Amino acid sequence: MLVGIALSALGNGLVLPYTFIYFHNIRGFSTVFAGVIVSYGALTALLISPLVGNLIDKWGPKPILMSSLIVSSIGYSSLSLVKSIPQAFFVITICSIGQSAMWPSQGTISTELTPDHLRERIYGAQFAMLNLGIGIGGLISSLVVTLDNPRTFEILFIGDGISYLVYLLTVLTLGNVGKRSSIERAENAKIDGGWADVLADKTFVKFWFVALFAVLLSYSQLEVGFTAFSTSISGLQPRDLAWAYAVNTFIIAAFQLYINKKLILMKRKTGISIAVLFWAAAWVCLAASGIFKSNALALVIGCQFIFAFGEMIWSPILPSVVNQLAPDNLRGRYNAAGTNAWQIALIAGPTIAGTMLGANAHWLWLSGLIIGLLIVSVAAQRLKLPDRPVSTVT
Repeated sequence: MLVGIALSALGNGLVLPYTFIYFHNIRGFSTVFAGVIVSYGALTALLISPLVGNLIDKWGPKPILMSSLIVSSIGYSSLSLVKSIPQAFFVITICSIGQSAMWPSQGTISTELTPDHLRERIYGAQFAMLNLGIGIGGLISSLVVTLDNPRTFEILFIGDGISYLVYLLTVLTLGNVGKRSSIERAENAKIDGGWADVLADKTFVKFWFVALFAVLLSYSQLEVGFTAFSTSISGLQPRDLAWAYAVNTFIIAAFQLYINKKLILMKRKTGISIAVLFWAAAWVCLAASGIFKSNALALVIGCQFIFAFGEMIWSPILPSVVNQLAPDNLRGRYNAAGTNAWQIALIAGPTIAGTMLGANAHWLWLSGLIIGLLIVSVAAQRLKLPDRPVSTVT
């Protein structure tokens, strides 16, 4: 799983800094339309995710993950063929279906492979491998991509599609992990439980809302908001962004396991609160890049450097809490719901950023992010989350 995640992430790294630029600069879509297309993808994933949760609980995560990787490969390779807005919406729909199924099924397999007291560490290790792959892919793409040659962007998307097939090959080596036999499916059918039980879990619902707004004001702003601000206001070239992302990803790859050890001594709600504060500080650094333009590249890289520390704290905690709260028969639904927090944020985030930046409200957009994250940090401290399993502490 770790190897497969890293290889797939390498493909993601090829296109991560350039999706918005590809739609806007290469295909000529307006800033607003480019943001709406990204948000539409998250909306499609959101609509499908309840079904995905049901399928995972019934059939097991492995067949769902394998199917999702095939669909994702077709979708992301097809982005290289997009020439018009209707085509973009169609292809993004395919991509979103694949991604909606991939993340919760991947998380469920990891949970089944790992005992309770080691899950926070394995999620951190996965995040480190994810970022190592993205960082390497980003550096490769920076050597290839150029605004003067649309073909370079098309090659990157084809490479991303191929990476999902490589991930599929590693999943095929997992044996019977993540499958449900006919006997297991019959036993699960006898157990009462569904989405109503997930929504009735007050602890999970409160945690979910904190996660939603944390992602809305941070991650969801990277693909459109961060990219547009860095190029339009700070004056950087598109290829410069690959170096900022590379610093972010390599910092995570190098220090994630060290951060995991330190998190054991920290309450989860405190960790979430601190992570959110790091993201607020990162946006302050981005704002400085728009003021001190002679040092813009260093400040934009600094933004991603600071952002990485928030990610390293956040990434092991979120899936650990979700899966500790989830009963076995509802694990797929809980993971799908956790993924929903990201998807809803990714619906609103790019649209908000694209609209505000398109209206030249750059500073209002950035101020709102910083103030909002400070509020979320306070809200995180009021959560009542389950303690870590005792074996982790000992």
